[in-house]
Amino acid sequence: MHLDLYIIIISLLGIVVLINLCYYGVLFSRFSFHKAKKIKHYQQDPVSIIVAAKNDAHHLMKSLPILLTQQYIDYEVIVVNDNSDDETTQVAEDFKSIYSHLKYIDLNSSITNIKGKKFPISIGIRAAKNNIILLTEPDAIPNSSYWLQNMSKHFVDKTEIVLGYATYEKKKGLFNSMLRFDALHTAIQYFSYALAKIPFMGIGRNLAYTKTLFMKNKGFTSHNHILYGEDDLFINHVATKTNCAIEYSKETIVKTPSKLSFFYWIKFKKNHHLTRKYYQKKHKFLLGFYEWLSPLFYIFFIVSLLLMPLELTLLSALPIGLFFIRILTQYLIFGFAAVKLREKKLIPYILLYDVLFACINPFINFASKMTRNQDKLWK
Repeated sequence: MHLDLYIIIISLLGIVVLINLCYYGVLFSRFSFHKAKKIKHYQQDPVSIIVAAKNDAHHLMKSLPILLTQQYIDYEVIVVNDNSDDETTQVAEDFKSIYSHLKYIDLNSSITNIKGKKFPISIGIRAAKNNIILLTEPDAIPNSSYWLQNMSKHFVDKTEIVLGYATYEKKKGLFNSMLRFDALHTAIQYFSYALAKIPFMGIGRNLAYTKTLFMKNKGFTSHNHILYGEDDLFINHVATKTNCAIEYSKETIVKTPSKLSFFYWIKFKKNHHLTRKYYQKKHKFLLGFYEWLSPLFYIFFIVSLLLMPLELTLLSALPIGLFFIRILTQYLIFGFAAVKLREKKLIPYILLYDVLFACINPFINFASKMTRNQDKLWK
């Protein structure tokens, strides 16, 4: 009976590892071993950078200088002040007096009951004079003055969306490393899915698409009743096999301060899970299935160790063998991706982060399912 149960657990562990290897080998390897193609012939089409700000005066003081001095011929920066009660207006006006390509929109205080970023972003896009829209946030700092140039160069042929990489500033401490690993892991997924012709999301701190695409799909109308999802939900609904490109060069990495508390980050992750239920069915299935692979792997692995026969046989060595096959493959795939995204220092700790997120993600998933009244209307 004991041996029969052990064989069942080993079989389940093997199935989980096999499925995990399929994700790593078939999907994630597309980004890990991807070689960016050089775009030889492109023209610098005019671009509008949109920044929705709410009480972000201190952030704009740091981000606007780099946004307004991009190495680009024709572009504008639009700051939409979403009813701030700090010095946002003064900061924007000061920069506007120096840089003529800065446009400032101050939303009327009568619409303060409209929550979320969708409304100010929509206002900014509608006010944009250019077709290429590049979204970022007040606290997001591009790595270089060539960010705009490298993001916009992909708008050739049928491309209507460009997905960029956004992470957090490097600081000491386990939590900062967790934040950066989470950003890395998320990027591996949405870059890989895009390369597999099934794009499902983008990050609003570093995301570009055309105004034509936005207007053709009536903006955020299809999910206006949802408080979040101005980036991932929109991309999930409008991205196709042929209209999406990725950009991850060093010059285009965008970083934000890692000042989040652990509990605020948990809330942020929970909100992302809540919007995910509105994704297309194929994306919900693939993402949901993958999310449970790590927790199940460690559960079956630990149980198999507890049930392992004392005699040293091939059967008793199977859990260890499956463990190393899975972990080594993960190190290979994640390691190459980490090098691409300038996060080499995270590589030695991949196993640690994998265990931590295997414990945290089920809790976040459960918390999101227990949360009611998430279809918050802007009213």
